[in-house]
Amino acid sequence: MSVPGGDTDAILTQLGTGAWSLLHFFTIAYSSLLLVPHTLGGAFLAPSVPFTCRDAYTIPLPPITTNTTPITITTSSNTSSITTALPSIAANSSADEECWYHVEADGEEGDGGGTMMQCKEFDFDNTTFTSTVTSEFGLVCGHEYLRTTYQSVYMVGVFVGSPVNGFLADRFGRKRLVVYGTWLYLVVAFGSAWLPHLPLLLLSRFLLGIGHAIICFTGYVLVVEVAEPRIRTVLGFSVYIVWSLGMVLWGAMAYAIRSWRLLQLVASLPGLGMIPALWLMDESPRWLVVKGRWQEAVTVLGRAARWHKVAMPSDSQLLALRHQAVNEVEDQEAEKNMRYRLKNFVDGALLLYRTRRLRIITLLLYLSYLVASMVYFGLSLSGGSLSSNPFIYMGLSGLVEVPAFILSMVVVQRLGRRIPGFSCFFFCSLALIALAFIPKEYNWLVVLLAMLGKVGITGAFQIVIFFSSELFPTEVRSRGISTSFMMSRIGSIVSPFITDIVGTRYPWAPSMVFGCASMVAAVAVLLLPETLGYPLNDTIADMEAQHEARTSHLPRHRNAASANKKQSEEDKEAMTTLTGDQTQK
Repeated sequence: MSVPGGDTDAILTQLGTGAWSLLHFFTIAYSSLLLVPHTLGGAFLAPSVPFTCRDAYTIPLPPITTNTTPITITTSSNTSSITTALPSIAANSSADEECWYHVEADGEEGDGGGTMMQCKEFDFDNTTFTSTVTSEFGLVCGHEYLRTTYQSVYMVGVFVGSPVNGFLADRFGRKRLVVYGTWLYLVVAFGSAWLPHLPLLLLSRFLLGIGHAIICFTGYVLVVEVAEPRIRTVLGFSVYIVWSLGMVLWGAMAYAIRSWRLLQLVASLPGLGMIPALWLMDESPRWLVVKGRWQEAVTVLGRAARWHKVAMPSDSQLLALRHQAVNEVEDQEAEKNMRYRLKNFVDGALLLYRTRRLRIITLLLYLSYLVASMVYFGLSLSGGSLSSNPFIYMGLSGLVEVPAFILSMVVVQRLGRRIPGFSCFFFCSLALIALAFIPKEYNWLVVLLAMLGKVGITGAFQIVIFFSSELFPTEVRSRGISTSFMMSRIGSIVSPFITDIVGTRYPWAPSMVFGCASMVAAVAVLLLPETLGYPLNDTIADMEAQHEARTSHLPRHRNAASANKKQSEEDKEAMTTLTGDQTQK
């Protein structure tokens, strides 16, 4: 049996890079223009909007100083008596002055009497936005958490969709899932702009998150699997540059269109440009081979050869591919046994924690992913609180990511993964901790520090993703990376609550929380082993052996290479001597 993927890699190398492989790359990269507006939709579709109270519930307060006092709530429809604590009402009044305020009765000044007013109808400031989810559904005061939920429920969908997407992609194929996922996303994106009720709107956000996981993650796998080995790293970093440009476009669209329903419709239009490409894309030949569908894989590779204008792989290569496909089918037939599947599931769930070394690497990467996602989305969605112009903030936030992607791609090839990853997290931490002490009046400095933090966290996120693909052995690489992305979604779910709920009461807190978390992640990355100059591990046993070699102070890779070269020269000299001796005899 040939090494899995070896024959496919050789054929893809022979086919090279051309129109066929680039079609898949640009299609998935282009999908960011559809995903960005909905992923970061909370910034402009459900922002925090200033408001004043139009009408209120009336709560008479008698001049009594006890902790719990019977009071009467009077509305236009009925009158009821309840018992509540006066200090808690006072706390609400001081924390949310727009929602609660105290009006003293005539002649009762200073005696604690009067009336507490709770807003029930609001007039929203339409200076910046003419219509938003916030104003249309009244997501303020006691319903403020629903505005934050509008953003977070999307990430919950991504969290749920990630493992389901992995299972479906392995079972039904990459292309089919990308096609169905794109259609799902388009239908829900356009349809949700007309939904009249908030629960339906939140459900649509959840479905969009599931579609995001399908398009983004499965599409990324498809790009990697159709690319020749020598350019996979470049494509892995470059595919997300369009995401940054999508943020710039999202800021420009939101500036031009201030009504949330029309804005969502227009922001979904770029997705229609994907439809022609979906029909031209092919299934991953690697997946077809793994599933034993050899003839379909040959057809796809033949189409790639025609598009690239190169010769079709030789019959011997195709036959080797067929043998690999047959062996894979036999393995899958063995896996159909239910007892085997159950045992495999349990073993797989515990595989990332089998050894102490692997446990440490897994947990450190989980922490790094969680923090990177939390800080990244926290900064991306903070335009309304950190800048007087959220549209320019979003555009700048996207622009600064482009050099971060390019620099991180170059630096990791020269300086390794560990030190650059630590440096990016540490740089982000310093910028955000400093930001917590800057008064909001210095708007230019606030935005500058926020953008510096964005550069740092973008570079850190990309380095951690690439780092994890080398740290996890081939045996558990897919499982390790997918679960790491699941942990990152926890960070993105939490970040809107930090920026909106905590930040409303303590404006300095989000920057301090994100900065301290980045410092912790920096230390976590520093504790990971360097992978530059070391071969990729295929099994957990290989990883443990490599770790033992490092800790026993054996020569590093470069020294080992010199030693091997010297040994080769000595062997060559010995062979020459032996040949000469045999000639004399």
